[in-house]
Amino acid sequence: LVFWMQAGFAMLEAGSVRRKNTNNILFKNLMDASIAAVTYWLLGYSFAFGTEKYIYEDPGQDNRFIGAGNWALRNYNNDTDYHSWFFQWAFAGAAATIVSGSVAERCRLEAYFVYT
Repeated sequence: LVFWMQAGFAMLEAGSVRRKNTNNILFKNLMDASIAAVTYWLLGYSFAFGTEKYIYEDPGQDNRFIGAGNWALRNYNNDTDYHSWFFQWAFAGAAATIVSGSVAERCRLEAYFVYT
């Protein structure tokens, strides 16, 4: 359900820009979701959740501030973990897409991707 926020933001932004910029804004939304998926798969989920072990079970890995380990979801074996990843990624991607709407028609594509 959260993933459909991407489509909602895309329609909202496409309706609020001039016709000549519609392709640009839709491309930004597509790339936001794609880049967010790869980045969240490689780094984001492990920073947010890590190995989900207590410090006495796995010393030197996770701490109270940031998770460590389980990079690129390499230790996931069941569908429940992937559902959790998808849900969290959808929120991260939606947060990145909000920036797209705020800078619509105000900056160049290259500058937007450097910022995002």
